[in-house]
Amino acid sequence: MLEKVKNALTACPCDGAIYLVHKLSDCSGFFMSQKHLVYMAYNNEGAAHQSLATEFLRLNTNIEITAIENNQQFESGKYNVIEILPVDGVYDDASLDSFINLCVAHTQFMGASGFVKFFYSLVNLFQFPREQRFINLVGLFGELSFLKYVSQVMNRDLSDRWHKTGSTDKYDIALDSCNLEIKTTMSVDELVTIKHSQLFNMDRNFLVAVLVEESNGGKTLNQLIAEMQSHTEHFKSFNFALNLEKEKKRVSPIDAENKRFSFKSVTIYDSSVINPFKELPENISSMEYKLDLFGLPTVDLRTFKKEIKNEH
Repeated sequence: MLEKVKNALTACPCDGAIYLVHKLSDCSGFFMSQKHLVYMAYNNEGAAHQSLATEFLRLNTNIEITAIENNQQFESGKYNVIEILPVDGVYDDASLDSFINLCVAHTQFMGASGFVKFFYSLVNLFQFPREQRFINLVGLFGELSFLKYVSQVMNRDLSDRWHKTGSTDKYDIALDSCNLEIKTTMSVDELVTIKHSQLFNMDRNFLVAVLVEESNGGKTLNQLIAEMQSHTEHFKSFNFALNLEKEKKRVSPIDAENKRFSFKSVTIYDSSVINPFKELPENISSMEYKLDLFGLPTVDLRTFKKEIKNEH
């Protein structure tokens, strides 16, 4: 079924019409409209019209569908519709396959009834990616805010060293003299999640804690990026442009345009000073925990400037 749907995504035109992809029963099936996959069932329960939408799904009930093709397999009438929306214009196979399987099960075991309740079940299933994308949004806003902060306060452009080979780099910023691991938090309790071996090792490492808050008076991620790109000298490397596009794909474009944050502060810590475990037992190879930064010694701006003075 997945391959059939993917083929239809490619073949069906964007002309405003609804095209049958696969008939599930006499009253339900998969359709294609404007390159979007639609699960549609006849409104045999007489549900009133309502329209609901999340980032990934859209529900419309009791809408009039008119059959215009000859030999149509569905009659004109009132239908309930659930549309799965692509993320950044693209469907991923795992989400598409889950949606298809659940819609098939809904028709097979529930006769396509309880449509609104079924929609909310789908919303719960697809909720985690949204939460993760918000976490990614906050992290990206914090990292870019730090790059802009260094540019403004120290007149240094570190953007070419940011995620040099992608978001899976060991460090967020790898310099010749040291490495920077950036942790963005929206909480004033100063707790950050640490991967011990990543920060506390033989390398010269600094932990950078960036505090932001969600605020109507703040700026969106897209506004922050536009400000950085307007700089006459900094943030001009291909590496930065490439990795910025990679990171943007990990956040919701809707949130990037609408969620607003205020940059509050940057606090820098020397990992060699704040290590809570000077030695780990030999039978522990990796450890992740929340570290309370309250009261730990910080690195002043002058000292940090000296650490990165030879970076361009």
